[in-house]
Formats: sequence, C-alpha cells, structure tokens
Amino acid sequence: MKLRMVLSTLLFALAISAANAQSTEQAAPPPAEQAKTDTPAAAGASSARELPPDTKAFQDANRITDPAEKIEALEKFKKDFPDSTSLTNANVNILSTLASKMSSQTARIRDFAKATYQGAKDKKEKGSLAGQIADTLLTNNLLLKDAEKYAKTSLAALNQADFIADQKAQFAKRAAGAAGRGGRGGRGGRGNGQPPSDEELVKRFNQSRALRLSTLGRVEFKLGKTAAAQKLLDESYAANSSQPVVAGALGEIAAKQGDTAKALDYLITARLSGQAPASANEALVSVYGKTHNGSSAGLDGLLDAEYHRRFPNPLRLDAYQPTAKRTERLVLAEVFTGSGCGPCVGADLAFEAAMESYSRKDLAVVMYHVHVPRPDPMTNLDTQARFKYYGVTGVPTYAIDGATVKFNGAGREGTEGVFEHIQPPIEKELVTPAEEKIDVNASASGNSVKVTAAVAGVTSESKDLKIHILLLEKELTYSGENGIRFHPMVVRAMGGKDGDGFGLEPGVAASVEQVWDLDQVSAGLKTQLDDYEAKGHRGSSFKFIEKKDRIDRGNLAVVVFVQDAKNKHTLQAAFVDLNPPAPRIPTSNANEPK
Repeated sequence: MKLRMVLSTLLFALAISAANAQSTEQAAPPPAEQAKTDTPAAAGASSARELPPDTKAFQDANRITDPAEKIEALEKFKKDFPDSTSLTNANVNILSTLASKMSSQTARIRDFAKATYQGAKDKKEKGSLAGQIADTLLTNNLLLKDAEKYAKTSLAALNQADFIADQKAQFAKRAAGAAGRGGRGGRGGRGNGQPPSDEELVKRFNQSRALRLSTLGRVEFKLGKTAAAQKLLDESYAANSSQPVVAGALGEIAAKQGDTAKALDYLITARLSGQAPASANEALVSVYGKTHNGSSAGLDGLLDAEYHRRFPNPLRLDAYQPTAKRTERLVLAEVFTGSGCGPCVGADLAFEAAMESYSRKDLAVVMYHVHVPRPDPMTNLDTQARFKYYGVTGVPTYAIDGATVKFNGAGREGTEGVFEHIQPPIEKELVTPAEEKIDVNASASGNSVKVTAAVAGVTSESKDLKIHILLLEKELTYSGENGIRFHPMVVRAMGGKDGDGFGLEPGVAASVEQVWDLDQVSAGLKTQLDDYEAKGHRGSSFKFIEKKDRIDRGNLAVVVFVQDAKNKHTLQAAFVDLNPPAPRIPTSNANEPK
C-alpha cells in the first residue's frame, strides 16, 4: 500500500464532503450512517419558510442542554408526533444522551438500545440502527460486548444485491416523481437523468460497508482482539480511505506492533484530518518520541511540513497590477468561517490566494471564526458578536467593504470558483474613491499593544458611523475537522466598549485610542473557551483538541476601518503589521518607522 497517498485522499474527500454553507442550525454530524437530519442544510434555510411543527419540536428538544430535560422533551416529541420521519433520530439522540451523560445507568441504556432496535420496521432499518447503536456505545466506551453484537448484526444485514436493488428502486421513484412535475430525474445518478451504473452502485455499496466494517473493527480493537480488528480495518480502509478514525486505529495497531514508519504515516494522516480520536493523537506523540530521544519537539514542524508538501493551495495567482483608475482605497474583506466547516475550505483558500496576489495596501482580509457547525477554538465573543451584527446564519459568508457576496462555500477543488466570485467586487472597490482618511499609529511593547487612529475628511453624513479597531494574529496553526491547518488573519479582539467600536460624528475629525494587554486578552480567550467547553456545543458535550488562547507577540497585525453601522458600508480601512524586528518600535499604517 502506498501510504504516502493516504493523506491526500483523506483531506481531499474531507474538503469536498459538502458544497453548501453550514448553517447555525446545523448539528454536528450524526452517528455512523444516519442518513438524514431535520435541520436546514444551507444558510438562512430556517428563516426562509416556517418549519413544520414536528421539525420545530424536534429541533427545540435537541437544543436543551440538561440531559434529563432533553430526554423528556424527545419522549414527548415521540408521543406528539408518532408519524414523524424524525422518530428514529429522536431515539438515537436519546440513546446518545444516555450514553454520554448518564453512562452509569447501563441497564437503562441496554434496555433502551434493545427497544430501539426491536422497534425498527424492516431489515434495512434494523441494520442501519444496529450500526448507529454500536457506534454510540463505542464512542462512549460503554457496553462494548453489546456494541460488538450490534456491529456484527449491522454488517451482516448489508447485502450487495439488496443494496443495488434498493438504490435502483429509489432512483426510479425519484425519476417518476420528477417526470410528474415536468422535470428530470436522476438525483444521485450521472446528472443527465440516467440511473447510476452497476459499477457506481457497487462502489457505493463498498463504501457503505466500509463504515460498518470500521465500527466493528474499532470495537474489536477496544476489546483487545487486535488480529480481527486489523483485518476488518484494513478491508474498510481499502474501500474508503476517507476515514480518519480508521487511519488512527490502524496507526495505533502499527505502533503496538513496533512498525514505527507505518504507524507515523497513519497517525499523521489522522492528525492532519482534525478528526483523530484522542488515543490516536497520544499514540502519535509516543511514536514520534521513540525516534526523537523521547521528545515531541519538532512534531508540529513535521506536521506543518507534511501539510505544506501534500496540500499546497490549488490556486496560484499573478501579482495584482494596479490600473490607472486605482484609488487610495484599501479594500476590506471580512470572512466568517469555521475550522470544522467543510464548505469553508474553498473560501479560506481563495482568500489566502487573494492575500498572495494583493498587497496589504490593496486588500485587508480579516477572519472571524465562529462555532459553526462545530466548536472552533479560534472563536471569541467579539467574532460571535460580529456574526450576529451581520445577521449571518451560516458559514462561509464574506463581505467586501460591508457588502455581502452572495455565494455559498466549496471544497478544496472549488477554490478557484470562490475566487471568481470575490474578485469582481474587490476589483470594483479598488477603483472606488475612499470616503475618508485614516492615519494609524500602532506599537507593540512587551505585553501591550497600543493603537491610535485619527480619522478625517469623512464624506458621509451618516450619524451611524463607527471606528473599528481589530487585533489579528497573522497566522494560527490548528488542524480543524475540515482539514485546513493554517488560518490567516484571525481576529483575536475588537476595540471599543464590548468590542463594538467607537462612535464617529459626521463631518468631525476624530482620534481614538485602543490599548490591549495581551496577557488579559489571552486570559479572556481561555476563559471563553473553557466556558464554552463546560456548557457544551448545542447541548452536546465535547472537548477541544487544542485551545488557541495564547497570543504570539511576534505574529500580530492591526486593522482599522470606518463603517456605517446601519447599512454596513465600509468607508475606508488601514492595515498595520506589528511584527518589526526587536526592539519593537512604533509603525504607521504605511508600515514605515516613525
């Protein structure tokens, strides 16, 4: 097996796994093989139309954070809507809540799992449910012998002939429905109304089976049945290498067998995916240390190098050449993103490429990280407030000088497409005159960053103008669940009361000052992350892989801009790089020593 290709295959698949924006209503991925959710799949979907009563009740129940109250609400939902298509999901969510929050109640968990399985209406549903039950028990390291039984049942229930016949029947049903509506069928086919080929259906079957093999293999590994586990996991990975948990398990097995090279390859693959289990990450540190005198020093550098080597930005742009119409405006791009958001990959990479093409005198990009769809350790209260201010309902979302660009996300392969949508508004703003002048003096010394912004020549007569001052880290390293490792221009804090900027009277020159104590900023970030972790993500407990609360003093920048708070239009912006060589000295927005 050519393991060097494993990582590329894995992260590419992670990047293209979803092509639409991730909504704030969108829950984390369901247990293995859960085929549907009842939450909107795209930004704004929840507000576009009124939700059906059962969908609303199901969503409301799942938002409850108290375990007992959540279970009670889900049981009430089942009684109130006995014909809802979400009944199975409700049972799975109850089981998950019991297993994760009430793990000592093993008899109750076992009985509920049995009742849920027996309540399935046919062989197909029983097989899928058995897999979900096994996955839930495995995830919570609970009742593993029961998990083994359910995993075997799930695997045995999957038959290739039945699977292909069912897929063809579903296609025919969709095609007939589309024909009745005057449209074309073929969703899930080849895009031309024709059914998928038998070869494609066999591939789909093998990938579905790989998930069930994975669950059983990981259960066997937990039970100490290493030989059986390896056989199952090898077969699963051969059919579908886009499984970080399988890569992690195979890496752990290789480590136990003393095959350091193989273990490192698998474990690095899992780590860079951002979806490796904690045990795999611990194994990586251990295996690396065995070849480096017991030290983990240099491991991050190895991960960085592997990521850069295997995943260069797919978009390479020529340097921007100003035209005769170029004005003094610095264009501001504000990007809302999440490290666990698959569709954000194309957007993140497109803006990264744009920053290579345009200088910081032409384009300033700021990245607001938010907890959508998964917890993001680069999120803070200021970025969440900004998310709310823009009325954003999903990520990725981006605004150029305050105007939102209407385009959903994309995977890695869609990077160029994203850039093609953001380039025209950027180019338009580059030839639009600035509507004021900003002079920025900024200095960083020790634990302190001081910024003075003087604004004059404002042409707007709006009474809703605000001066915003942002503290950025120019790059943070973190392997999120979407496979992106390097995150540029991350907003760490926003100036003014509650991060809401400084008021500006129309027609009046003004000067404002913002001072950050970096130790306090860092402590605040840690408190926020600790609090979010303690409360759980949308009612579900989790643990950050890594908390990005520390501030790198040599990696800072400041962005200042004036914006109309009412219509969100940005009048002008300024960028200051706070990374001069020691000793630190004040710099201007032209990046020249004062």
